[in-house]
Amino acid sequence: MDPISPIVFGALLALPFHLVVRRYVAVHTDPALLREKGVVIVHARALETRSAPIGEYMGSPIWGSVTFKGMVYRFDRVVRRRDRDLTGPGELYLDPGFIYRVD
Repeated sequence: MDPISPIVFGALLALPFHLVVRRYVAVHTDPALLREKGVVIVHARALETRSAPIGEYMGSPIWGSVTFKGMVYRFDRVVRRRDRDLTGPGELYLDPGFIYRVD
């Protein structure tokens, strides 16, 4: 058996797994899915941009709008932290309890 055969065999075994992972990542980072399911963000560092603050809640600024994955969300309301899993379609939750809606 030549030394290349195990390498080719290993690559052939890994290829389906690689393709499945790529498909999963592509589907779950699609902005259409984010609009359909909603987004939960626990730290503002994940946001691409933020507008000027329009207020403050629990020591955190409330931005008029935020951008995440190229989508602009406008501030809608404040909710309790424990309700963050109830974030609906077209919504973005940002700690400590802000709900933003996609334009």
